[in-house]
Amino acid sequence: MNIKKTLVAAACIVLSFASFAGDKLAVAEPVGKGGVSGPDIEAFWSILESSIHSDEYTLISRSALNQMMTEIGLTTSSDLVNLNSSQKARLGAVEGVKFILVSEISKFGTRLNCTMRILDASTGEIDQARTANLRVKDLDELADEIEAAIDKLLSDDKALHRSAILSPIIKVRAPEYLSEDFNVRLENAMLENGLRLQNLQSVAKILKKNDMDNLNELEPKMYVKAGKLLEVELLIQATITRFEIDKISYNVSETGASGFRYIGNLEGNVRIISAQTGETLGSVPFDERVDFRSIPISTRRDWTVDDYGKYLIKTIIPQKVVPGIMKSPAFKDKNPPKAEAEEKKPADIPVGERRIPADKDTKELESVKD
Repeated sequence: MNIKKTLVAAACIVLSFASFAGDKLAVAEPVGKGGVSGPDIEAFWSILESSIHSDEYTLISRSALNQMMTEIGLTTSSDLVNLNSSQKARLGAVEGVKFILVSEISKFGTRLNCTMRILDASTGEIDQARTANLRVKDLDELADEIEAAIDKLLSDDKALHRSAILSPIIKVRAPEYLSEDFNVRLENAMLENGLRLQNLQSVAKILKKNDMDNLNELEPKMYVKAGKLLEVELLIQATITRFEIDKISYNVSETGASGFRYIGNLEGNVRIISAQTGETLGSVPFDERVDFRSIPISTRRDWTVDDYGKYLIKTIIPQKVVPGIMKSPAFKDKNPPKAEAEEKKPADIPVGERRIPADKDTKELESVKD
């Protein structure tokens, strides 16, 4: 792949169609150090521009940024991080841009170090909380990883408080799909509840790259290391101590009918871990026993044991596990308020002397405690 030509073209498209509303953002020319070539700096610049997808910002052209810098007497983008008080005041008086993305790329051995920071043009100050660092082997790897870093950089303070879901600790014999299915359903349900999460695929990739893909009951300092790598505030990890799909035979003496029915059991807990200290802030237990007889026979006629297991995960996590997580003190300030109309479910709205039945997907499975 000719990444330089591709990214230059992508950057041109971004600049041509960036007409949405929002604060205006400029991407300054990266500062190259340590023998980084001019073509590599240009490629990095294009990667930065093509990685900005936030609807909250309008990307201004390079020529507009150059004109602005000329107005305040700056010649190179490296001058932006060393402004004196007079230049800061003049920068703040220039209309046309709210934020400037400043960056540096350098070589360290055979790898590239990339640092990105946000400059508030209204004050001329670098926002120290909005800094991202990447160390990659080449520009292709940089292009793969930079979007997540840029998204974090351009997020507001609330958006910076993200969490990451770690692979579950499974203490029982279980099918291969359990770990992935559990986390995918957990991620979906938590996102639907308004929580900000680091993407599961990104989490797995980052931890594997740093030989930390098996986070199994680690010491606190290792969770802190994982938190720094993932750039999150909280880590979420489930421990599964029971996962069973039992096939139970039955006989009806009155009719002589016989057959089998299935019962599902899912038990364990979800820990919420501080990425700053590695300490457990909360533990949410779950212990659910589900009878699948309420699912229509026509639906489950050809189901295998794995189908029952996947349906158990699909149902229990959003209905039982995540509500418990959302009530945890660790997420007290992270639960977005819901409108009263959204909180009313169909089953709660009376119509005359009857009630509208609940959505089929939420009632087709009956869950009962042991």
